[in-house]
Amino acid sequence: MEIPVSSLVLLSMAGVGWLVLPWGLVALWRVRHASISAPRRWPSISVLKPMAGLDDQLLENLNSHLAIDYPGEWKLLLGVRNEADLAYPIAKAFVAANQGRAELHLQEGVPGFNPKVNQLLTLTKYATGEVIAITDSNVRVHPALLREHAARLAEPKVALSSNLFVGVDEGSVGSALDNMSINAFCAASSATAESLLKMTQLVGKSFAVKREILVELGGWESVKDVLAEDQRFGALLRQSGHRTRLCPTPVANVQQTARFGHFWQRHARWSMLRFHLLPGVWAEPLQLPFLWALAAALCSPSSPFLWWFLAATTALSVAFTQLATRILRGRPFSFRWAWLIPVRDFAFLAAWVRGMTMRTVTWRGNRLEVVKNTYLQAGPAAPPRERTAADERTRSVK
Repeated sequence: MEIPVSSLVLLSMAGVGWLVLPWGLVALWRVRHASISAPRRWPSISVLKPMAGLDDQLLENLNSHLAIDYPGEWKLLLGVRNEADLAYPIAKAFVAANQGRAELHLQEGVPGFNPKVNQLLTLTKYATGEVIAITDSNVRVHPALLREHAARLAEPKVALSSNLFVGVDEGSVGSALDNMSINAFCAASSATAESLLKMTQLVGKSFAVKREILVELGGWESVKDVLAEDQRFGALLRQSGHRTRLCPTPVANVQQTARFGHFWQRHARWSMLRFHLLPGVWAEPLQLPFLWALAAALCSPSSPFLWWFLAATTALSVAFTQLATRILRGRPFSFRWAWLIPVRDFAFLAAWVRGMTMRTVTWRGNRLEVVKNTYLQAGPAAPPRERTAADERTRSVK
């Protein structure tokens, strides 16, 4: 039976996924098994952990930092916006139980529109390390975290190192869909850029930067009004001739109870950021071959070949997600969640389309407009802020 042109086009689009997905697994394997050498000296490191609200297993995330095995001097600095924040009592009790190893600082002022950067500005003021490391509040780290950062930063021209992040501990449909997208799309894309394209993407969940480089680029003030502060900071680094590298071991993005709305909002927002920053964002749906194979079969329902191709492509999509997850965290999704992998493709594409049309973001009760290069603008009722030299320097990157 002759297959119509429309189905052949869809078939070819699905075929791209058959080429791209295996390369993603190769890239993940190469990043995870990359060899690194110990530096000649271990620099002092300040680990900053900005927090807001109650993340799943927040205390366990904090405790994971106590197991860090680092021969040099290091200290953990926790930050919350104010004492009314739900994370404050947990952070306060943690610091009280670990005096000398951890500090707690409340945010001082509101210098920018990005709430995370506002906290980093305060925490960096009290940091004393030669290296500034960042881990998000929903991140659980591994003992070799700082050893790997120090090793990467000792490499020629490397000014910043970051980690892939892997979704773990799914206990709801929303958290399972989110973890699948993180492991199969986010991590694989970052690993492919690093390993195969030699284009390291700065991952804001966990990274470390030399203090002298941070100062050279204008400090956090240079990204205080940017939604995608990690990507913008990476652009400033590349413009200055510096390199970034991924460390071999990922950090864990802990999610147990997230609802579907959390998955939707996060990936629509991330999609919006990529539409602002990455010219290749339009090709991202080609990494969802199951959807194109299904569309091809539905366009020619009497073609046995297309239905067999759909079955094979479904198996490919499931195998890719499971193998990527196994490479990242040592175990795939249980059967309880694995059947959702094809559903994830539909949900992810819908969130991707929503991100294409988004122009505003609601952040801690503030509705902000996102403009070119993910700069943030307040609503009409908000008073204008005085621009600084750092603002103008960052805008020159546009």
